[in-house]
Amino acid sequence: MKILIIDSSFFMRAGLIQVLTNYATQPSIFEADSFSVAETYLNADEFNLIFIEMDLPDEEIRPALQRLKRLAPRAHLVLFTKARAMSDVRQVMSAGIRSFLPKDSSAEQAKLAVKSLLNGDRYLPDDPSLNEPRQRTSGAETFLSPRQLEIMQLLAQGLSNKEIANILGITEGTIRVHLSAIFKAIKVSNRTEATLWYLLRQKKLVD
Repeated sequence: MKILIIDSSFFMRAGLIQVLTNYATQPSIFEADSFSVAETYLNADEFNLIFIEMDLPDEEIRPALQRLKRLAPRAHLVLFTKARAMSDVRQVMSAGIRSFLPKDSSAEQAKLAVKSLLNGDRYLPDDPSLNEPRQRTSGAETFLSPRQLEIMQLLAQGLSNKEIANILGITEGTIRVHLSAIFKAIKVSNRTEATLWYLLRQKKLVD
Protein backbone atom coordinates (compact mmCIF):
# COMPACT_ATOMS: atom_id res chain seq x y z
CA MET A 1 0.00 0.00 0.00
CA LYS A 2 1.26 3.46 -0.92
CA ILE A 3 0.52 6.23 1.57
CA LEU A 4 1.13 9.98 1.34
CA ILE A 5 1.11 12.27 4.40
CA ILE A 6 0.74 15.99 3.70
CA ASP A 7 1.50 17.92 6.89
CA SER A 8 3.95 20.70 7.70
CA SER A 9 4.74 19.28 11.17
CA PHE A 10 7.61 16.79 11.28
CA PHE A 11 6.46 15.42 14.63
CA MET A 12 2.90 14.84 13.42
CA ARG A 13 4.16 13.04 10.32
CA ALA A 14 6.55 10.93 12.38
CA GLY A 15 3.84 9.97 14.87
CA LEU A 16 1.40 8.96 12.16
CA ILE A 17 4.08 6.95 10.37
CA GLN A 18 4.79 5.07 13.58
CA VAL A 19 1.13 4.11 14.00
CA LEU A 20 0.78 3.15 10.33
CA THR A 21 3.86 0.92 10.34
CA ASN A 22 2.56 -0.89 13.42
CA TYR A 23 -0.47 -2.18 11.51
CA ALA A 24 0.35 -2.06 7.79
CA THR A 25 2.23 -4.83 6.01
CA GLN A 26 5.25 -3.30 4.29
CA PRO A 27 3.69 0.10 3.57
CA SER A 28 5.38 2.54 1.24
CA ILE A 29 5.01 5.89 3.01
CA PHE A 30 5.89 9.29 1.53
CA GLU A 31 6.02 12.58 3.43
CA ALA A 32 5.29 16.09 2.16
CA ASP A 33 5.69 19.18 4.33
CA SER A 34 3.82 21.32 1.78
CA PHE A 35 1.29 20.82 -0.98
CA SER A 36 3.84 21.65 -3.67
CA VAL A 37 6.00 18.75 -2.49
CA ALA A 38 2.91 16.51 -2.44
CA GLU A 39 2.13 17.43 -6.06
CA THR A 40 5.60 16.27 -7.09
CA TYR A 41 4.87 12.84 -5.63
CA LEU A 42 1.34 12.75 -7.06
CA ASN A 43 2.57 13.54 -10.57
CA ALA A 44 5.01 10.65 -10.38
CA ASP A 45 3.03 7.91 -8.65
CA GLU A 46 -0.38 6.64 -7.50
CA PHE A 47 -1.37 6.46 -3.84
CA ASN A 48 -3.99 4.39 -2.05
CA LEU A 49 -4.29 6.53 1.06
CA ILE A 50 -3.62 10.27 1.48
CA PHE A 51 -3.63 12.08 4.82
CA ILE A 52 -3.92 15.86 4.58
CA GLU A 53 -3.80 18.66 7.14
CA MET A 54 -6.45 21.36 6.84
CA ASP A 55 -4.03 24.29 7.34
CA LEU A 56 -1.45 23.90 4.58
CA PRO A 57 1.50 26.33 4.49
CA ASP A 58 1.30 27.02 0.76
CA GLU A 59 -2.28 26.34 -0.37
CA GLU A 60 -5.89 26.72 0.72
CA ILE A 61 -7.52 23.40 1.53
CA ARG A 62 -10.38 23.55 -1.00
CA PRO A 63 -8.21 24.25 -4.09
CA ALA A 64 -5.80 21.61 -2.80
CA LEU A 65 -8.60 19.05 -2.59
CA GLN A 66 -9.73 19.88 -6.12
CA ARG A 67 -6.23 19.17 -7.42
CA LEU A 68 -5.95 16.05 -5.27
CA LYS A 69 -9.14 14.66 -6.79
CA ARG A 70 -7.73 15.30 -10.25
CA LEU A 71 -4.27 13.89 -9.53
CA ALA A 72 -5.40 10.96 -7.36
CA PRO A 73 -9.04 10.22 -8.22
CA ARG A 74 -9.00 6.73 -6.68
CA ALA A 75 -7.16 7.61 -3.46
CA HIS A 76 -8.86 7.48 -0.07
CA LEU A 77 -8.56 11.05 1.30
CA VAL A 78 -8.28 11.47 5.07
CA LEU A 79 -8.49 14.79 6.89
CA PHE A 80 -5.74 14.70 9.54
CA THR A 81 -6.00 17.89 11.54
CA LYS A 82 -6.21 19.39 15.01
CA ALA A 83 -9.48 19.73 16.90
CA ARG A 84 -11.76 22.38 15.42
CA ALA A 85 -15.42 23.23 14.92
CA MET A 86 -17.40 20.43 13.32
CA SER A 87 -18.88 22.97 10.90
CA ASP A 88 -15.35 23.53 9.51
CA VAL A 89 -14.79 19.78 9.22
CA ARG A 90 -18.13 19.22 7.46
CA GLN A 91 -17.31 22.03 5.04
CA VAL A 92 -14.04 20.37 4.05
CA MET A 93 -15.54 16.88 3.92
CA SER A 94 -18.20 18.10 1.51
CA ALA A 95 -15.33 18.98 -0.86
CA GLY A 96 -14.21 15.36 -1.25
CA ILE A 97 -12.70 14.14 2.03
CA ARG A 98 -13.84 10.61 2.86
CA SER A 99 -12.49 10.08 6.39
CA PHE A 100 -11.49 12.24 9.37
CA LEU A 101 -8.77 11.43 11.92
CA PRO A 102 -8.39 14.19 14.57
CA LYS A 103 -4.85 14.77 15.78
CA ASP A 104 -6.02 14.71 19.39
CA SER A 105 -7.41 11.16 19.07
CA SER A 106 -6.66 8.77 21.92
CA ALA A 107 -4.32 5.83 21.33
CA GLU A 108 -7.30 3.48 21.08
CA GLN A 109 -9.11 5.77 18.62
CA ALA A 110 -6.00 6.13 16.47
CA LYS A 111 -5.54 2.34 16.45
CA LEU A 112 -9.16 1.79 15.39
CA ALA A 113 -8.94 4.52 12.75
CA VAL A 114 -5.73 3.26 11.18
CA LYS A 115 -6.94 -0.35 11.08
CA SER A 116 -10.16 0.76 9.38
CA LEU A 117 -8.35 2.94 6.85
CA LEU A 118 -5.81 0.25 5.99
CA ASN A 119 -8.73 -2.11 5.32
CA GLY A 120 -10.19 0.43 2.90
CA ASP A 121 -13.04 1.38 5.23
CA ARG A 122 -14.23 4.89 5.97
CA TYR A 123 -13.44 6.27 9.43
CA LEU A 124 -15.20 9.08 11.29
CA PRO A 125 -14.95 9.89 15.00
CA ASP A 126 -17.99 9.13 17.12
CA ASP A 127 -19.54 12.58 16.74
CA PRO A 128 -23.19 12.80 15.59
CA SER A 129 -22.71 16.36 14.32
CA LEU A 130 -20.51 15.06 11.50
CA ASN A 131 -23.59 13.50 9.96
CA GLU A 132 -25.87 16.50 10.47
CA PRO A 133 -26.91 18.26 7.25
CA ARG A 134 -25.38 21.69 6.87
CA GLN A 135 -27.81 24.56 7.17
CA ARG A 136 -28.15 26.77 4.16
CA THR A 137 -26.60 30.16 4.76
CA SER A 138 -25.66 33.30 2.92
CA GLY A 139 -22.79 33.92 5.32
CA ALA A 140 -19.10 34.24 4.54
CA GLU A 141 -18.46 30.53 5.22
CA THR A 142 -20.23 29.75 1.95
CA PHE A 143 -17.41 31.44 0.02
CA LEU A 144 -14.32 31.13 2.22
CA SER A 145 -12.25 28.39 3.82
CA PRO A 146 -11.87 28.20 7.63
CA ARG A 147 -8.44 29.90 7.48
CA GLN A 148 -9.73 32.63 5.17
CA LEU A 149 -12.61 33.24 7.58
CA GLU A 150 -10.14 33.68 10.44
CA ILE A 151 -8.25 36.26 8.40
CA MET A 152 -11.44 38.08 7.37
CA GLN A 153 -12.59 38.31 10.98
CA LEU A 154 -9.29 39.94 11.95
CA LEU A 155 -9.24 42.13 8.84
CA ALA A 156 -12.72 43.40 9.71
CA GLN A 157 -11.32 44.50 13.08
CA GLY A 158 -8.95 46.83 11.26
CA LEU A 159 -5.78 44.85 11.93
CA SER A 160 -2.74 45.10 9.67
CA ASN A 161 -1.17 42.17 7.83
CA LYS A 162 1.63 42.09 10.42
CA GLU A 163 -0.82 42.00 13.32
CA ILE A 164 -2.90 39.25 11.70
CA ALA A 165 0.25 37.23 10.95
CA ASN A 166 1.39 37.51 14.58
CA ILE A 167 -2.00 36.38 15.90
CA LEU A 168 -2.23 33.38 13.56
CA GLY A 169 1.44 32.44 13.81
CA ILE A 170 2.15 32.69 10.08
CA THR A 171 4.17 35.06 7.89
CA GLU A 172 3.04 38.33 6.34
CA GLY A 173 3.74 36.79 2.94
CA THR A 174 1.27 34.00 3.68
CA ILE A 175 -1.31 36.60 4.75
CA ARG A 176 -0.85 38.40 1.42
CA VAL A 177 -1.38 35.11 -0.45
CA HIS A 178 -4.56 34.44 1.54
CA LEU A 179 -5.88 37.96 0.96
CA SER A 180 -5.30 37.66 -2.77
CA ALA A 181 -7.29 34.41 -2.77
CA ILE A 182 -10.04 36.00 -0.67
CA PHE A 183 -10.35 39.01 -3.00
CA LYS A 184 -10.64 36.67 -5.97
CA ALA A 185 -13.20 34.40 -4.26
CA ILE A 186 -15.54 37.23 -3.24
CA LYS A 187 -14.84 39.40 -6.30
CA VAL A 188 -13.46 42.54 -4.61
CA SER A 189 -10.28 44.49 -5.28
CA ASN A 190 -9.10 45.78 -1.90
CA ARG A 191 -9.25 45.46 1.90
CA THR A 192 -11.98 48.06 2.31
CA GLU A 193 -14.31 46.30 -0.13
CA ALA A 194 -13.54 42.94 1.48
CA THR A 195 -14.31 44.25 4.96
CA LEU A 196 -17.60 45.76 3.77
CA TRP A 197 -18.52 42.48 2.04
CA TYR A 198 -17.83 40.50 5.21
CA LEU A 199 -19.69 42.87 7.54
CA LEU A 200 -22.75 42.95 5.29
CA ARG A 201 -22.98 39.17 5.34
CA GLN A 202 -22.57 39.03 9.10
CA LYS A 203 -25.38 41.57 9.40
CA LYS A 204 -27.65 39.38 7.25
CA LEU A 205 -27.11 36.45 9.60
CA VAL A 206 -27.95 38.60 12.64
CA ASP A 207 -31.00 40.18 11.00
